[in-house]
Amino acid sequence: MPELPEVETVKRGIEILNNLQIKSVFRSDKKLRINSQESLYLLKQQKINKIKRRARYLICEISNNKSLIIHLGMSGKLTVGKFSHKKHDHFACEFEDKTWLVFNDARRFGFIDLVDNSNIDNHQFLKKLGPEPLLDDFNLKYFANKLKNKSMNIKTALMDNSLVVGVGNIYANESLFDSNISPLCPSNKISEKQALKLISSIKKTLQKAIDLGGSSISDYVNATGEFGGYQSNFRVYGRENEKCFNCNDSIKRIVQNGRSTFFCPKCQK
Repeated sequence: MPELPEVETVKRGIEILNNLQIKSVFRSDKKLRINSQESLYLLKQQKINKIKRRARYLICEISNNKSLIIHLGMSGKLTVGKFSHKKHDHFACEFEDKTWLVFNDARRFGFIDLVDNSNIDNHQFLKKLGPEPLLDDFNLKYFANKLKNKSMNIKTALMDNSLVVGVGNIYANESLFDSNISPLCPSNKISEKQALKLISSIKKTLQKAIDLGGSSISDYVNATGEFGGYQSNFRVYGRENEKCFNCNDSIKRIVQNGRSTFFCPKCQK
């Protein structure tokens, strides 16, 4: 599933569409994860005023006081270019410069939702989100206060979007390795010193992933259809039984809450 770095990369790629008028709209007859609250054909003759990202959601502010919320789901792709009606193309809109914005989603776990701006804060997928990890409100005071009441392991806690958004499985693995914290450690046993280091590792890991265009494991591509580059920088993720870059011991894989966790038992205590 595309996480914060991938969605941020896509956001930056589609910002070239700002202030361009939408001339036509295509919508397939296939059902996505949810139905749009308003007809997507209301986008015609409108412009995108601004494109934002909240967690893993793209929010395009439209000139008619509505917003288009886009979630890529597990396999969704949002690209800018030509529109050739490929299989699994479920939404597309043509802009005045003949460029198309195309949403393709083989599994159909993503969605496109056009909503009135007054309903954004109460949207079912946005209203309970935690802070953005790259902003200042994700800090030691906030983080330590949240962790002290959680007995679940720290890896699972990091993937709770009500605690902090966008730290998906890949980046939780990589951040815990960078901070030398075991994914098995109960959240309420994390010291303030460890919490501060983990915050720093999360911010550093996500920013580097953004700089490299995200991670391409299977489906993810950026807005021009290119793969990301962060996967070549994985320190633990996907490296079961390979040597740790720090100590030469073997990377281990376990399953936590249904997700694979990769870590070095020697480096991560």
